[in-house]
Amino acid sequence: MTATAPHRHGIVLFAHGSRDPLWHRPMQAVAERIASLEPQAQVVCAYLELSSPDLPSAVQALATSGVGAITICPMFLGMGKHAREDLPRLLDDLRAQYPALAFEVTASVGEDPRFIDLMARIALQRK
Repeated sequence: MTATAPHRHGIVLFAHGSRDPLWHRPMQAVAERIASLEPQAQVVCAYLELSSPDLPSAVQALATSGVGAITICPMFLGMGKHAREDLPRLLDDLRAQYPALAFEVTASVGEDPRFIDLMARIALQRK
């Protein structure tokens, strides 16, 4: 039996969170889609509040699995307080706790011109 090399890169989809379990479905669907597009990707969801896992727990799980780099993708529509203040504070703590890990943070998905275009096209659809 051959040992499998650990995944070297992890992706965290970071969202607000909700007590409503149905709210999580789209986030989980994005994670599943990433896994189908990139089977080697190690992707997890993490939440700021009201849901688990939180960001530190998600990063700990990825670090334990042997990743060397983590991309955090804020799943927010805009650069509000959570993306502008809360995430950088959490990231500072994570960098201090995991100095050997390389962290990258993407822009909030809602600021990506492709996402803006897609939302506009969806809004224009008539059934």
